[in-house]
Amino acid sequence: MLSAGLDRARGKPMNDELKPWSVTASRITYEDRWIRLRSDDCLTADGTIVAPFHVLDYPDWINVIPVMPDGRVLLIREYRHGCGEIVLGLVAGGVEPGDIEAGDAAMAAARRELREETGYEASTFVKLLASYPNASSHSNIVTSWLALGLSRAGEPCFDPAENIELLFADLADILADLRSGAVIMQSMHVAALYAAESWLRTRNAEGLK
Repeated sequence: MLSAGLDRARGKPMNDELKPWSVTASRITYEDRWIRLRSDDCLTADGTIVAPFHVLDYPDWINVIPVMPDGRVLLIREYRHGCGEIVLGLVAGGVEPGDIEAGDAAMAAARRELREETGYEASTFVKLLASYPNASSHSNIVTSWLALGLSRAGEPCFDPAENIELLFADLADILADLRSGAVIMQSMHVAALYAAESWLRTRNAEGLK
């Protein structure tokens, strides 16, 4: 396990000196269908007051890397208002109440978003990784999936504000463009692409044995 092998600075083993903050008061300062802003009054282990500390309570997120039978991956281009640009990225979205009822909420969300945004379905979903989008101020987790065994099931079904362009590209070319700076993506999507490259490379190497 990685945690067992990590050492603190100066070669000292990890211990329990680090402690979570205590929350002395908490209130919801904004909430709508997309987001909840929680404002906490906190106390650190050494008695320092941190108040208020704002936390974004998003639903959990997913993203998906669909791999076509010829090895290309399916990407999307979409306007992202935060940066004000058309951005290349992955099939992605939030976990919805209906996904939670399905059992594995993250996988159900991945399956649903793939169908809605691309019109494709997959016979196999491989969980690549789970990570925190921003552990400092976000409470949610994003799960990245590889979608294999794709087949066309119909037309995409976009949300009212969505207008998505589908693109097929070679994974190695995408990663080269990311390294060179020719393409800028969401960091969570970049992490998922590298995880996918590692998984596919390992599978192909084992397949040659």
